[in-house]
Amino acid sequence: MEVHKLNSNVSVLQPKKPQSKKPDPNRHIKVVHRRRILMIGIIFVIILVVFGVQIFNSHRTYTNTMEQIEISNRKLDKQKSTQKDLKLEVNQLHDTNYLEKYIREKYMYSKPGEQIYNLPDDVKTTTIQK
Repeated sequence: MEVHKLNSNVSVLQPKKPQSKKPDPNRHIKVVHRRRILMIGIIFVIILVVFGVQIFNSHRTYTNTMEQIEISNRKLDKQKSTQKDLKLEVNQLHDTNYLEKYIREKYMYSKPGEQIYNLPDDVKTTTIQK
């Protein structure tokens, strides 16, 4: 530290000034390169984030669409099964023997001289012909 005397009896302490070094001509180039690399890195990260979000949204949309297709296929299979059962029932209703049996069971009709007994649900209705 250097001591400077003023016109008074008090002296002021001031730090020594470092000896000036010659400016490094490569320092400016290094600073410019760092800035360029930083800017390129920031732009690259922004591009990655944008594409990542796009890929995520596309995957989510694809997954939702596939789930909807699966649900629709299940509904279609169920409707096809129902349609097949109804077609079978229509064909059976054209048969007179099946139609008579169906009417007797569902509406409790009987032939003349026939007695019907109702049993518990686990056993079907039994008909006895005389």
